[in-house]
Amino acid sequence: MKNPAILKAVTILTGASLFLGACAVDESINREASVQLEPMAVLPERSVGQEFHGLDKGEPTTMKIVAVDENFITMTRIEGPRKGCTWTRGIGQNYFAPSVSWENCGVSGDSTGTQEFTKSGNIWPLTLGSSESYKLTGKDQKNNWSTTRNCEVKAAVLVSLQDKQYPTYEVVCKDQWNKRTWYVSPELQRSIKFKRAHYKRGVEVNWVADLS
Repeated sequence: MKNPAILKAVTILTGASLFLGACAVDESINREASVQLEPMAVLPERSVGQEFHGLDKGEPTTMKIVAVDENFITMTRIEGPRKGCTWTRGIGQNYFAPSVSWENCGVSGDSTGTQEFTKSGNIWPLTLGSSESYKLTGKDQKNNWSTTRNCEVKAAVLVSLQDKQYPTYEVVCKDQWNKRTWYVSPELQRSIKFKRAHYKRGVEVNWVADLS
């Protein structure tokens, strides 16, 4: 018969390990430095064929824009984790909006679905405290859902990337299941770091730009 005291100790240690893992500090982000940023206007329009290179959880990955019109932009992963994942979002909703459709995505690459949403507020120009939110409904081959995604510029921080520190806006979007965080550089006019963490499964995407 197993000793209940031992089982209790193992449970406590396991829980503590999970808690510490979830709260791991990202050493590439400097929150102590005083960062002053002017309000940042909407990012420049993207064009078909433009590629974005980086590392996702340490693995090389490349995303490519495959279609753009006055309403939507479509991107696909052509290298790295979830290669072949293709998704579309509204240009008019601009950058932090939920995707309206996706195919061959998800952690295991088997998620295909659609979403509809309505937007309130406007996070642009980016400045501390600016915000917007989305009420959305969606479905994939397994589930239907509805939730609200709230986005806010939470901080101005320094992000270390390839031996240089970039002043960035930290934009956090939360819904019922996930927390998405972008680090947007006014200097480079682009996002240089992105994380998506599921509240139960932990960090699923940890992407940093390759600026070389």
